[in-house]
Amino acid sequence: MVAMLFGVIVDLDHIFAVPRYIGDNGWSAVLRPTWDDGSGEPYKSLFHEPVGFFVVAPLAQGWRYLLPLLAWSSHVALDWLQNATLAYSALVESAVLIAACAGIVAVAYARWSEVREESTFRTYVLYLRDEVRTYLGPWS
Repeated sequence: MVAMLFGVIVDLDHIFAVPRYIGDNGWSAVLRPTWDDGSGEPYKSLFHEPVGFFVVAPLAQGWRYLLPLLAWSSHVALDWLQNATLAYSALVESAVLIAACAGIVAVAYARWSEVREESTFRTYVLYLRDEVRTYLGPWS
């Protein structure tokens, strides 16, 4: 929950920019790849800037828990990467998504294959297919 709070839920600050953004640019602008609030940069609160460290670091230290700082700094780093590659955003974000998904599949396969005697990637994919069918069974 802490990782979600400081790594993902921190993006809820964008909701505060929605009324002004729609008022200035119209509803169709919501579908644009980047939301420009007139400053030339996407809307971000101070939590998306390095100054947010002065809020997150005392919380992490007070809780004696490093995870808030790690999740927040990862979020800020990804925001920086997005701004640095805004012109190529779709390509870079797709590459990051593919790399993250590949990493998740690799870790899941490694864990799955540890408890199976005969484990190939093909049998893992078939296992996943059967799990999805079982899960979606009531709806199919």
